[in-house]
Amino acid sequence: MYDITTDGEVEAQIDALPAELLPYLAQLFDVLELVPWNSDPYNEALPGGIMRKLLFGPTGRTAEAIFLIVEDQQRVDILRITWIHGTVNFPV
Repeated sequence: MYDITTDGEVEAQIDALPAELLPYLAQLFDVLELVPWNSDPYNEALPGGIMRKLLFGPTGRTAEAIFLIVEDQQRVDILRITWIHGTVNFPV
């Protein structure tokens, strides 16, 4: 089983998520504790790379987690949580 780590910046990103995404985030953490390699590579040119990503949330309200797998320590370091859909876009 892998340990999940976050820092203050990631905690702030989690706090900024809509409440409806929090159960999906909990499910994501459950998956990462057990099978973090069942994720997409962050860089498709490095399919076996330790930097990974996963989408979570319902259709139209998706968020993305970017993380590192530290295999020798059985640890997953969450680097960023980004709410992709449902954000407000302002004209430039």
